[in-house]
Amino acid sequence: MIKAAIFDMDGLLIDSERIIMQGCIQAAATIGITYTQAEYVELVGRVWSDSTRLMTQQLGSEANFQHVMQGLNAFLETRDHAFPLKDGVQALLQYYQSHGIICSVASSSPIPHITHRLTHTGVLDYFSHVTSGQEVKRGKPHPDIYLLALEKLGLPAEECIAFEDSELGAQAAIAAGLRVVVVPDLRQPSEQVRANAHQVVESLQHWLEHHDSLVGCDLSRTQ
Repeated sequence: MIKAAIFDMDGLLIDSERIIMQGCIQAAATIGITYTQAEYVELVGRVWSDSTRLMTQQLGSEANFQHVMQGLNAFLETRDHAFPLKDGVQALLQYYQSHGIICSVASSSPIPHITHRLTHTGVLDYFSHVTSGQEVKRGKPHPDIYLLALEKLGLPAEECIAFEDSELGAQAAIAAGLRVVVVPDLRQPSEQVRANAHQVVESLQHWLEHHDSLVGCDLSRTQ
């Protein structure tokens, strides 16, 4: 029986990944580096330390990385470091709240980023718990962040469902024993993730409209 839903944030609840990627591409271009979507996608879902290490390798040096980060921060400051909600988020959170389903967040982002972004979009109060990648030793695709989220909820994995947009995030949720609904953002999931996911849907709105009967019901795989 579903008692709680655990959500990733960037690319799943808020439409941030495309905007951040645009800022990285623009900042890299100012120093003559062509940074691509394929390179950026490799960062998605990772904790900050892992993303920093990988992006430094992609850009060729620590100096290049620092330049791009400065450019990205300047780009995001023009937006007050805020992003819009993805399609269906508000409706799904309201629906779960009205049905007594506990909602929580498990995001690789630092806690200040999580609280700022969710507060700006007006949805922070829907979540009883927030778990950050800063709180665990190993980031996604390791299951640590989801295991900690389950510990905070005080519930077993079989009574919860996870929502993810990224390959690494979906792998982490699956490894934690959760049924995961994948809502692709910048990249479609691999065949391995598709085979082990509960469902792959085009948006959270689509999930709400087509699967709301699962509230209070057995979530055994329906693929």
